[in-house]
Amino acid sequence: MSRLVVLFSYALLTFIARPAAAQEVLRAYCGRDGKAHLVFRNGAARTLPTREKQVGCDHVTVARDGRTVGWSVLVENRCTSYPIPIAVVVYHNGKQTVISPYQMVWEWRFTDEGKRVAVLSGQVHGDPTAADLYDAQNGKALARWDGKGTPPIWAIGWEQQFASRE
Repeated sequence: MSRLVVLFSYALLTFIARPAAAQEVLRAYCGRDGKAHLVFRNGAARTLPTREKQVGCDHVTVARDGRTVGWSVLVENRCTSYPIPIAVVVYHNGKQTVISPYQMVWEWRFTDEGKRVAVLSGQVHGDPTAADLYDAQNGKALARWDGKGTPPIWAIGWEQQFASRE
């Protein structure tokens, strides 16, 4: 009898826990507190912690899968009078992945329904130096385009950003 109770409890917890972990995001935004806020379709809300040195966030985006959210991390910069984006945080099923190109993030976007993240980065004052494609789940770099030749499909639209270098 107790084995049946344990199996039932496990099945019930599995049934309840999975939808909670994979909740669909209704909307996401950056609050005045500088943190990313998520509102789920079931009415639940979540405020995500800031990264080290983060003073704000920007470009909060929900991917087409409705379960993956990303935002730019803004930090103070001594060479500008405004904070700059230096990384992209991707939130999926309760896990956060930080993608940092080690330069300022000029632009970024989800590709493949939120499975990948394309990031255009470069110096704060100057031109972009690269467009990189990352795995959204683990942050691993998958491809790079330096602005020369035909852009890969994930970088289409960024050709003009590199035009002044030629």
